Amino acid sequence: MILNNRQKIMGTIIALLAIIVIVVFAINSGDSTPDVDDEVAGEPEVEEVETDEEMTPTVVNKELIENGGFEEGESPWLNYRSAQIEVTDEEAHSGSHSLLVTDRVATVDGPQQHITEKVRAGGTYEFSAMVKYVDGPDQKGFNFNIQNGPSWENIDVMASSTIKKGEWGLIEGTYTIPEDADLSQNFIFIETTYANPADPETDLMDFYVDDVSFVDISERPNLLKNSDFEDGLEPWTNYGDASIEVTDKESYSGANSLFISDRQLTTNGPKQDITGMIETETNYEFSAWIKYTDGPDEKEFNYNIQHGSSWEGIEVMASSTITKGEWGLIEGTYTVPEDADLSETFIFLETSYVDPADPEVDLMDFYVDNVTFGKSLRAAPKGEEHGAIHEGTDAVAKLPGKHNPLISHKFGADPNVLAYDGRVYVYLTNDEYEYDALGNVIDNTYAGINTITVISSEDMVNWTDHGAVPVAGPNGKAQWAVNSWAVAVGVKEIDGQDKFFMYFSNNGSGIGVLQADSPLGPWEDPIGRPLIDGRTPGTEGVLWIFDPDILIDDNGDGYLYYGGGVPSNGGEPTQEQAERPQTARVIKLSDDMIATVGEAQLIDSPFHFESSGIHKYNGKYYYTYSTNFSGDRGEDDPGYADIAYMMSDHPMGPFTYQGVALRNGFEFFGVGGNNHQDFFEFNGHSYVAYHAQTLGDALGTVQGYRSPHINKLEYDENGRIIDIIANMDGVEQLTNLNPYQRVEAETIAWSAGIKTEESEAPGSILDELNLHVTDIHNGNWVAVSQVDFGENGAKSFKANVAATVGGAIEVRLGSTDGELIGTLEVSPTGGEQEWEVMETDVTSVSGVHDVYFIFTGQGEEHLFNFDYWTFTEAN
Repeated sequence: MILNNRQKIMGTIIALLAIIVIVVFAINSGDSTPDVDDEVAGEPEVEEVETDEEMTPTVVNKELIENGGFEEGESPWLNYRSAQIEVTDEEAHSGSHSLLVTDRVATVDGPQQHITEKVRAGGTYEFSAMVKYVDGPDQKGFNFNIQNGPSWENIDVMASSTIKKGEWGLIEGTYTIPEDADLSQNFIFIETTYANPADPETDLMDFYVDDVSFVDISERPNLLKNSDFEDGLEPWTNYGDASIEVTDKESYSGANSLFISDRQLTTNGPKQDITGMIETETNYEFSAWIKYTDGPDEKEFNYNIQHGSSWEGIEVMASSTITKGEWGLIEGTYTVPEDADLSETFIFLETSYVDPADPEVDLMDFYVDNVTFGKSLRAAPKGEEHGAIHEGTDAVAKLPGKHNPLISHKFGADPNVLAYDGRVYVYLTNDEYEYDALGNVIDNTYAGINTITVISSEDMVNWTDHGAVPVAGPNGKAQWAVNSWAVAVGVKEIDGQDKFFMYFSNNGSGIGVLQADSPLGPWEDPIGRPLIDGRTPGTEGVLWIFDPDILIDDNGDGYLYYGGGVPSNGGEPTQEQAERPQTARVIKLSDDMIATVGEAQLIDSPFHFESSGIHKYNGKYYYTYSTNFSGDRGEDDPGYADIAYMMSDHPMGPFTYQGVALRNGFEFFGVGGNNHQDFFEFNGHSYVAYHAQTLGDALGTVQGYRSPHINKLEYDENGRIIDIIANMDGVEQLTNLNPYQRVEAETIAWSAGIKTEESEAPGSILDELNLHVTDIHNGNWVAVSQVDFGENGAKSFKANVAATVGGAIEVRLGSTDGELIGTLEVSPTGGEQEWEVMETDVTSVSGVHDVYFIFTGQGEEHLFNFDYWTFTEAN
């Protein structure tokens, strides 16, 4: 059966087969309140408009590389794969600094910079870089490359150049991004020409890089006429009381720009009518260059659009802070709303709203040049805020009475479990929906994941959402890393205090470590670099340095298990390579758990692919892993993407293959994909945590978005694992829930239509860490399992809430339409972070019940936020 479903399983794992890196850039926009005394127009009659208006192509000429001269430190440059990079003043082509690239273990290792969301399919770019090396052969070939998408298979060598030793040499050219390019991530990097095996002296020499440039020279569609003001003033007009005139005193390009003066209000500026040229639900991109010479050192400007005749139809599409005396760019993308009033449409530029406006600080004269507005070329999806993954009022995937998946209001993959102080903490790769420019869910690329989700429970059914740990990327604790996948968390007593360690995968290029004083953080990076990468002794031959698991043995010694991938000779792996990839390793850790000791040892796991796991039972060490998709299988071999296991008497092996512990999820749920596991014990029971695409299946998005599950684990008399049965029933609840203490609203057994987010209200475990339930609409709900009201019962219900709209919380027993024991009216508190505890009486209730909190209210707006609840016990 596994063989027959091989293609179905393989179809969901493609994106994980590559080593990827990404930094996600956010686009911020400001708000504006117009100060125009227009009367509100009545509902206009909207006629269908023709949208085939001829567009005038405009060349952007925008530099996409930041800090290309390395005069501002290292950021945002990163190392590609195993290279080390540092800014130096030892060499420079211009200015006083360059970037030195060292410690390369492969020819591809070098400096990189992400240009995700900056480039467009079909766009043309002009690039250049200066390169120098001082040790090695007399001359060497260097490449200037781009990677489009998460896979190395999408690397394009844009240009090559032969550089002479001891001299600065130039790599340059132009490149057009293919129309079908993957724009989920894009970055440029510089390498020496490919050689495998690479000679350390002739191929892996250190080198310097300076003056790197990547300029957008694309011709962009532009609905605006005379956008560079080289043909006089028309069709530009003044918005409000501004005076406008074409001038040759300043220009960003060409000879002229538009000069705006005599402004009475901040909204006053240049305007162009585009009525009849745009369509609803269509994406447009826009830009404008702005300069001012008198006034404050910097000032915020807005690029606006108005739909209809009323100022109430104004939208600020983008804002940008401009520095006095310098040309600055406002740019962005904009989707015309479905209900936009297209009877009149125009764009205009302004300074940010202030009333009253200071003539010197707010109403300065300014120049405008190269203004564009046109249909978007295909671009990367932006990191916009989306609502709950399921907007309905019915439970999905995790149905009442069932205990798998663990959560259904969000995804989470690669579960790793820490049992500590009466709670189970589950750490998850933070799978989140990715969207295209039209808001459609696309396949999970895993490229932007740089946070780790944490949930916990003391009863194995009601799970508290603790949110996402910022691990990697520009906002992460380990900013040298780009991704955080598949973590392993352990605890060890050091100097009389419990210390917690989180080992994370920086995509497939290495493993980092964070440490904390509690299982929820706050986390810090104690070493500021990879703990394990391609230079770690014994790691040679490991294709993917990722998927760690941690063992802290009874004597306190720590061991880390990691590695994956299947070698090949440029094509499909041979049968021998499939059967014995030899890409799994174990290495001993130092006493402080943040360094390695000695050399990593090979674990020769048959058909190894990924997901190293380790646990100890009755004195034996169990190494578990996910099998690969390559080669043929015999009768005694594991299937594809099964969880197999080996046993040993020593934590570093040798390990002996035993068989399969857990089949692929397709066997149990009818939906496959990759596999990941963690075996653990809690309160005298043995369990396995794993992921499957059950929530994605229920939502109709079997696109690589995974969810955590737990099932019981049993051993036979010889210590062999009895075949595990995965199901939606899950595990039994271990303890009842106490309603007379604070219970987080984000402690959930079942739910419908909600999501969670970070809260400004103090938390119950850590003051600085708290979430609340949000995106609440009429009919949404959350529920908890087996609430024990005791013999006396409850007399009242309290909830900490914040609201701008308000609504009600119905408290029901047993189901969404079960017995109503009370209704809490939630009145507006003055803001979505203005918290207030509200209380209502409830009908006396005793004994053990499932409790449902049903949210009710009017309108389409978000009703309120819900932080925590508690009942008051009757005397």
